Amino acid sequence: MISGADIAVIGQRLARRTGPAPPAVWDLRIDGGEPGAEPSPSRLRHAKHQALMRAYQARYMLLPAAAGGVSILERLQRHYDPEEMASLEAHRAGLEQDLIAPQLAAAKRQAAGREVGPYAARLAAEVRAAPENPFTAFLRGTPNREHHYRNFLLQSSADLLAEASASALGVVGEFGAPQSALFRILIDEFGYGAHGRKHSVLYQAVMRDFGLPDEYNACWPWFDTAALELHNTIHYLFQNPRHFFLQVGFLLYAETAYQRSTQDHFGYLRQFHPRADTRYFGEHAHIDLHHTRMVVEEVAAPLVQAYGGEVGAEIVAGAELTRAAFDRAGAHLLAVSQAFEAAIAAGQALPAPPDLAAMGRPLTPAAALDIDAPDVRIQVGGLGVVTHAATFAAFPADAFGRTVEA
Repeated sequence: MISGADIAVIGQRLARRTGPAPPAVWDLRIDGGEPGAEPSPSRLRHAKHQALMRAYQARYMLLPAAAGGVSILERLQRHYDPEEMASLEAHRAGLEQDLIAPQLAAAKRQAAGREVGPYAARLAAEVRAAPENPFTAFLRGTPNREHHYRNFLLQSSADLLAEASASALGVVGEFGAPQSALFRILIDEFGYGAHGRKHSVLYQAVMRDFGLPDEYNACWPWFDTAALELHNTIHYLFQNPRHFFLQVGFLLYAETAYQRSTQDHFGYLRQFHPRADTRYFGEHAHIDLHHTRMVVEEVAAPLVQAYGGEVGAEIVAGAELTRAAFDRAGAHLLAVSQAFEAAIAAGQALPAPPDLAAMGRPLTPAAALDIDAPDVRIQVGGLGVVTHAATFAAFPADAFGRTVEA
């Protein structure tokens, strides 16, 4: 079990490796706390997820938009220093076992003995028959919808500003015809080689329209624990080759569910934010119909035919793990929005985008009542400022805030 003291040491080492004034893409810091000061369980869980995210991000090739007046080679060498990367990687298995493995065990129990074909057919029918996404339905009833949507974009950016980079790690190698089908899905995500059509580039456009920084990793200080958990669940699958069949299950669920969720977001934006760039959501609502068919017919079915029923159950387990992770993240996002809405109504919150220059110390709801100043100002994700510690203490447990420095 990785302790608070372990996380503090990891945090110090990552801060040294990051160095002063880092480009956002090479900012490796976490909220690890100080040695000797044991964090609260909620703070420790958040910092563990941050550390796991940093371990996963180390597999990405990242470059800033510009050198920024320093040696790009020196920065590159420091960021990808093999000894430092190995030091963090040494903790990865323990963090995965602590944070993600229990959910996988539950998904495998639920998937035991199930077949992919009937499962995929039921899933598609469920998606088609489902009511509107609860979050976009909520937004239609509030005049503060812009601030809630800004937070949705910020929290989702943990994965979507490098969309498909995780699943790309599951394509390399040699495993027959399904590899080629997966690669065709992947190149769609990367805009088929046209940079302006790359899905992460489309996501950057809508982030800019809501006043958010669009560089990868720029919003990391504001990620809720729930957003980190979703990011890390995806990477847990794709950064472990032993999870190959679970990866197929992820794609089965994600491509199917995205058909509907992106359609709901596309319609919401067209109605309430007509000047926003909607290409990201419109593209997914269209192309994921084809991706679902490809996953079922050209990947899952041939794999089950070649390797047997146990592979089918593993694919279903990956889909159920993904469903649970998305459901938790979605329910959390809505609950945080509802809590912030109630705080606005009570005169105890002010909608506002996050200000990186005024970023203070990290805070979870469980620890909010322990701080010295009860009238402290706390920025909550992309939503805005809560003006009373007791108000933030009533937020969902996986919310995350930072004090606002004057």
